[in-house]
Amino acid sequence: MVGAALLILLVSSLPYLIAWAATPEQAHFTGILLNPLDGHSYLAKMRQGADGHLRFRLAFTPEEQRGAYLFVAHLLLGHVSRWLGLPLIVTYHVARLLAGLFLLLVAYSFTRFVGGASAPFTAWLLLAVASGLGWLVALTGYLTSDLLVPEAFVFPAILDTFHFPLAIALMLVVLMTLARPGGPDRRGLLQAAGAALFLGVLQPFGVIPVYGTLALWLAFRWGRDRRLDRGAAWKVTVTGLLAVLYPLYGLAAIRADPVLAGWSAQNQTPSPPPWDWLLAGGVLTVLALPGMARAARRRSDGDLLLLAWVLAAAVGMYVPLALQRRLSLGLEVPLALLAAQGWQRSLLPRIRARRRGPATAALLGFAALGNLFLMLTLVLGAFSGEPRFYLSNGEWEALRFLRREVSHEAVVLCSPQMGMFVPAWAGQAVVYGHPFETVDAPRRRAQVEAFFAGRMSPTEQAAFLRENRVRYLLRGPRERRLGGARPEGELLFSSQGVEVWAVRR
Repeated sequence: MVGAALLILLVSSLPYLIAWAATPEQAHFTGILLNPLDGHSYLAKMRQGADGHLRFRLAFTPEEQRGAYLFVAHLLLGHVSRWLGLPLIVTYHVARLLAGLFLLLVAYSFTRFVGGASAPFTAWLLLAVASGLGWLVALTGYLTSDLLVPEAFVFPAILDTFHFPLAIALMLVVLMTLARPGGPDRRGLLQAAGAALFLGVLQPFGVIPVYGTLALWLAFRWGRDRRLDRGAAWKVTVTGLLAVLYPLYGLAAIRADPVLAGWSAQNQTPSPPPWDWLLAGGVLTVLALPGMARAARRRSDGDLLLLAWVLAAAVGMYVPLALQRRLSLGLEVPLALLAAQGWQRSLLPRIRARRRGPATAALLGFAALGNLFLMLTLVLGAFSGEPRFYLSNGEWEALRFLRREVSHEAVVLCSPQMGMFVPAWAGQAVVYGHPFETVDAPRRRAQVEAFFAGRMSPTEQAAFLRENRVRYLLRGPRERRLGGARPEGELLFSSQGVEVWAVRR
């Protein structure tokens, strides 16, 4: 099993290796492929840690900020990079792979814990490689959740970043420990409490589906046994209270800071419609139906746990919260294990014995097509020189200059797309760089584009620069495509068509 897990991690790294090998001449590969906007926001948070900060500040917006103790794991990784002398992108991918390995190992234990599958390894493999039918729907121009919501699916989570697989693994640890037959002993309770507390710090919205699942599981067992397991309910409650401590601090910190409150107000990730999720589940959706029916009939503790997770997620993803989609974290895990039950217990016995092996292999191959399509899309983007994947050598040198020579407290004006890179690779704030993490993002993006297009009068330019505390301007090919206008100032750096100016306000 460990060998299979390592192979999956290697496959998840292939798009990055291919994109690096396919780097166009006179360009630099960033190391981020899946959702570059969010990937660079993670790097920007790590950059703050590498700069020695303990408090998180929004890097994609120009306001002065006092910061708060948010995104602690990303800040810590930045500190680790500084201590070890590693580039941030190396630390990012090492963390991604280690978190992915941890998830795959814990997921195998969870597969055996819940039972129900006649072949646990095959069930685990289905969980690890399966995806939905987004590859078929994408031909119409619509992207379903299996291509857009990596936190819900195991392989895309591993492909994307470190905190999604680590958070899913922590969810599984909490569930396995608290749902253990007879309940956890004192050591197990400490383990569950620690995992729950860490989950709340790493991915606060992961606490909701975990404890929603455990609450439903207790209710299902109450209905089955005609009595409430008070000991289990008490332990779930205690660890749940610990799990929400940090999320409650985060909520209070955001509300107390006008800049963070502005970010939170526009940070909307609504859940896609139910039919989207059904397509995103693909073959797992189909096979999970007989699996659910069997689990509902058998009603073992493991069966009820899987059913409770699916129901908790299905309800939670449509509660009136701004970040509904985040409640899908790890949803593929129960869906895949129920699908494995449906396949192994209900459908496979109807196939002749000598054809069962090839049939299972065909199922796994078909289920993996969505992830293969996702990786192929990334690789094709790399071969086409996708500008969100690569920086020109001039841009790269300009970012290095900014990182070395310019205060990381300064604000840099650049094009919207370049604004994605500056906080991550140089460390300064920008006027606009992210649709969620730039406060008042639509207005600021329009202002930046108007500035470079030359649609501002000198008086408007000066007011715009003062309002946004701009001290430096980066002008390269992305800015010139907008018009390339610049204010009066001093040229500090020039290389291969990219300039850095000190702005005269």
